[in-house]
Amino acid sequence: MDNLDTFIGARDYLVKNIDPTIQAYLCGIWDPYSRFIIAREINSMISKELIEKFPELPEHLQPRFKYRVHEKDSEIEINIQKYICTDCNLEYLGAIGISSVLYDLYYRDAYDGTDDKYFIARYGHIYDSYFSGTKTAEAEYYMGQATPLSVAYGMAINDGII
Repeated sequence: MDNLDTFIGARDYLVKNIDPTIQAYLCGIWDPYSRFIIAREINSMISKELIEKFPELPEHLQPRFKYRVHEKDSEIEINIQKYICTDCNLEYLGAIGISSVLYDLYYRDAYDGTDDKYFIARYGHIYDSYFSGTKTAEAEYYMGQATPLSVAYGMAINDGII
């Protein structure tokens, strides 16, 4: 439980400080290569700051974050992990709220040797508070359903993972 309390403190710190950091460094950059380099350095800087502020929290349990820049709207969408995740093999896609339930969305490669992605939606801090699927996420996405797995699939498409 000690890691959970530290995780919540680190997440709250991140919620408070990530927006000004990203806004300060990403404003007005139009060159895609420069934006990529600056975004990578921002990620590194924020991660190092979390490790320095919360050294007692193992690195694989640090809260994950993701941001997307929407240039049409001049808006930056920031997603911060809500629930602790002990599985370090998962890649964080973002967070979503559906029907007043918050979900952290992840993916990993399927273990069966196919190119399929395995999608996970966590809805609590307890280890088994998640649901997952591969083909389900894809089918729900193409049927237009607004489920956590279909949203995760859509995020993976937008991020170029699929």
